[in-house]
Amino acid sequence: MSIIKKLKSYDYKVYVTGPFQAGKTTLIHSLDPKAISIERDMKEEYRGEKSTTTTGFDLGRVVWVRKESGFMGLIVPKDEYTREVSEYEGWIAKEIELRGVPGQLHFKFVRDTMRSNSDGVLMIVDSSDPGMIGDASAILAETQTAFGDIPIVSIANKQDRHDSVSPEDVANWLGVSESIGMSAQNRESSKDALILLLRRIEDITVGNTEGDDLQKVISQSQYI
Repeated sequence: MSIIKKLKSYDYKVYVTGPFQAGKTTLIHSLDPKAISIERDMKEEYRGEKSTTTTGFDLGRVVWVRKESGFMGLIVPKDEYTREVSEYEGWIAKEIELRGVPGQLHFKFVRDTMRSNSDGVLMIVDSSDPGMIGDASAILAETQTAFGDIPIVSIANKQDRHDSVSPEDVANWLGVSESIGMSAQNRESSKDALILLLRRIEDITVGNTEGDDLQKVISQSQYI
């Protein structure tokens, strides 16, 4: 039996994709510090950043907890939620599985394997590296073809870098209507991006017709 079949069930599965070194592993570990990553050492640093790259997958577990369905809520690592579950008595709790995949184009077979049963996609792009737009566009096209109409949130990552471009520029690179600016190293912005996707997933699964946008999500952050 494969490791995927042995895993406990989840409420929503989020597929995290994007080009090489876009920040996928960083985002997942920002949300779940105990996430599992299968990586290998790189021969040299990439743009002065980390010296490993994902060759298998990243796997994180978090819980989305809210007092009421219309609120933004909190993203809590699964082990933390399990320890402190009594604090969330009466809250709505949804378990989220985060699956990150390698961004090098030749690892398509890994991405194909990890897509099953996904409910939504975080598409992460390094907004400080225009050179990766070709790979980003190829991965986005691959993802859209594979998934059809499930929600995809485009993320303009590394907005904390002085050489980053705007989220609007990243959206134009990809040919999508919007891209959300964030830094995967910042847990709060990572949570906001994930919650935006989860609310869009919920709009579909529960038939909510009100729609959603990031500003609406952020404006409700005080009402957990």
